[in-house]
Amino acid sequence: MIRLKYVVNDFEQMVDDWSKILKTKTDNHHLTMPVSVGTGYVYGKIINEAMSFLVMNIKFNDDIVLQRKKVDEVNLLLYFIQVNVANFYKIETDIDKAEYNKNTRRRTIFLSSTNYPLEITYSKGTEIKLIGIYFKSSLVRKFFKKDIYHYLTEYSQVRLKDHDAKTISEEEDKLLKEIFETDLTEEFGRLVLHNRILFLVEKILNRFLLNELPASKTKGLRRKDVEGLKEIEYILSKKELDKFPTIKELSRIALMSSSKLKNRFKEVYGMKLYEFYNYNRLLKAKRWIETGETNVKEAAHRIGFSNLSNFSKAFKKEFGLLPSKVKTG
Repeated sequence: MIRLKYVVNDFEQMVDDWSKILKTKTDNHHLTMPVSVGTGYVYGKIINEAMSFLVMNIKFNDDIVLQRKKVDEVNLLLYFIQVNVANFYKIETDIDKAEYNKNTRRRTIFLSSTNYPLEITYSKGTEIKLIGIYFKSSLVRKFFKKDIYHYLTEYSQVRLKDHDAKTISEEEDKLLKEIFETDLTEEFGRLVLHNRILFLVEKILNRFLLNELPASKTKGLRRKDVEGLKEIEYILSKKELDKFPTIKELSRIALMSSSKLKNRFKEVYGMKLYEFYNYNRLLKAKRWIETGETNVKEAAHRIGFSNLSNFSKAFKKEFGLLPSKVKTG
């Protein structure tokens, strides 16, 4: 049995630490597994001073234990996990544990944090494909509102309670396949990988904030009010609208007074109605540009901007860059 002890301060350093324990070398933080350990690789990359990602694609040739030590700071770790268990697979924290038997297939998303220990044991023959994203707490505090920051950090502390509750969606699975098919030996491949990782993070965080966070805030509300809010959320985020509906129209649909709708929506979704609508239409435009579905001008027109300059200003305010600078995949 092989045991790797480590801490996570960034994934580049973690991969380099593993290479020292295994007495081998990395190529630009790309570690090819020694045959005694398994076939495949681990790759770590720093995105900025507060964020890094990990790609792991391995079939183990021996039982292996990954033992993560805790650090004091609550930094978030988001994992997309795909495991085909050969004999056994075990996860253990300081307060709970989970075990999986022979021939189990696990496809899940797991939000963890660095302030508690985690030990994972894989049996010989087990196959693991994993994407991990590390967020320093300062980054989460900077870019998310206080209630969202507290929700994400609190959720990360439930340990293994909901570790299989968040399954990988069909769209996320497609992105993961593209990531694992990327050639990491070429510079262009690493650039594509970087882009795909950020797109994946954007999708899952949007899913957390539009589904899990509102659900946690609707407890105690009347069922009709919750249904009304969900209908408004669908209209403002999913439908393609020529313009923002009037508050009167939205109130009629939600079966609430205007003041009640505005207050309840802000409480649950953390944004005012127009702010929520504007963010989601710009997010749609960003995705269309990234995937090549539209060019910048077409994206602007499709979400209701007749003036390209105004679209560019709004886009940069929301995402920190001009739409013309978005990398297409």
